[in-house]
Amino acid sequence: MRHLRRVSSMSPCRRAVLQHLYPDKGWFSRDLPRITHSEHLKPPPAAKVKVSYKDMLHSLPKDPDMVHRGMAGLKEAENIAQDGRLGAGKYQKRPKGLNVAEFIFDPTKSCFLLSTSPDPHTVKEYTIGFQLIQAKGTIASMCLPPVYIRPQTARHIDIEQFEHFQTVLAAEVEMGNRTRLENIFDLADGNNETTAILGATEDDDWRPLFDLDVHSMMIVQAAGRIWSGFAKADDVETTTFVNPNFRKRIMSLEVFSTITGQGALYEKYLAKMNERARGFGLIDKDSRILTLHDASYLMSSAKYMATLDLFKATDETIALKGVPKGVTGEELVEYAISVIRDCPKKEQVTEVIDEHTQTLSSS
Repeated sequence: MRHLRRVSSMSPCRRAVLQHLYPDKGWFSRDLPRITHSEHLKPPPAAKVKVSYKDMLHSLPKDPDMVHRGMAGLKEAENIAQDGRLGAGKYQKRPKGLNVAEFIFDPTKSCFLLSTSPDPHTVKEYTIGFQLIQAKGTIASMCLPPVYIRPQTARHIDIEQFEHFQTVLAAEVEMGNRTRLENIFDLADGNNETTAILGATEDDDWRPLFDLDVHSMMIVQAAGRIWSGFAKADDVETTTFVNPNFRKRIMSLEVFSTITGQGALYEKYLAKMNERARGFGLIDKDSRILTLHDASYLMSSAKYMATLDLFKATDETIALKGVPKGVTGEELVEYAISVIRDCPKKEQVTEVIDEHTQTLSSS
């Protein structure tokens, strides 16, 4: 299992982003960890341009399995570059919740869930839309997270979780704690995000890695809401760092519910979700959905993690969302690995990530 820890080595790309964010703070150049990566030792060139909003969005990676995280201000980007993972720093101080319905309603309610979007227009609003004076923000473009859930799909599969949260909202209105009753199903229908799941417990670390998962980091400066009346609304200045170490993840795990459990009641609950997923054509009739428990088992498997480290996708990332009925535990690990090995559009990675990969690649 990978536990949360700071990535001690500092890649040239992370260092370049930090030095650009705070060029006048000399302590960055003194105190950053030394570079220990075996390749790409030169910092990547920064592409600085002044473009329109439309051209900015058009310049983002367009692969269907790429997602983007728009961040208002510079602090979160600093945390990511310093720590080496998304969801680092102040983000970890959020509540430890996995209720995806609650997260849709209020994204500040969980440090285990992280919003990303395949839609650049959504990203723009997160990056610069809510700031008042001088809008500064960053956009991290990356491959699919290790584990994720799509709210637009989950609301159709895990209906009970959304119904329960709707009841919670109605109770708050009735008690006078809220003036307006929102429909959580409507909010989910309009939510096109790919929500990264950063872990199921405090000990898990499923965070996307800057040095491998992030394709590029774009730093944006534009007119905020007040200044937009005086500045040319179309103007935006961007500085983009393309990560030379980026490699597209070979496999990601898509779940349809963040609920876990055991016993007859949970099995009945799971059977309903499987039936719905088959009805929507998300899984085959002889398959079952991948659960959060399955994802935890795979992400805790040294053999599965080593196989991920051994390959990169040359086309789209494999999204594992369904597995054959009855396949659990080590059989699940072997099944996932077989799907990876049977994928023709992959390349073996030459640089060894850890001792597990070293053992697997030499066997």
